[in-house]
Amino acid sequence: MNILEMYKRLSNEDKTNLTIYSIYDGIYDGANENDFEISDEVAIDLQEMAHNLFNEEENLTSPNKIGRFLSECYIRDNDFIRKYNEEEFMYDDLLQAIVDDNLEFYDLEEMER
Repeated sequence: MNILEMYKRLSNEDKTNLTIYSIYDGIYDGANENDFEISDEVAIDLQEMAHNLFNEEENLTSPNKIGRFLSECYIRDNDFIRKYNEEEFMYDDLLQAIVDDNLEFYDLEEMER
């Protein structure tokens, strides 16, 4: 069976969740590439962050890339989600960093000052 046929067989619910599946795929790819195990709770938090970013800036990049990027930020600093929620870094800087695939935007030493 080819991929198109498999897509046609997806339920309507699965079709509406393709973006979220793509985000989770990115999150887990980022974790696997770094030999890091992401808990379900963290994966859900990262997915919600990525989905919000994607919905606000749909032309930004793919949902998969956003998920992977946020996963890698979390792996570098387990306080990343808290810092994001508390707006400890500029939202626009995060968006640009995702586009540029620039993890250096999130300099931990600068953040701790």
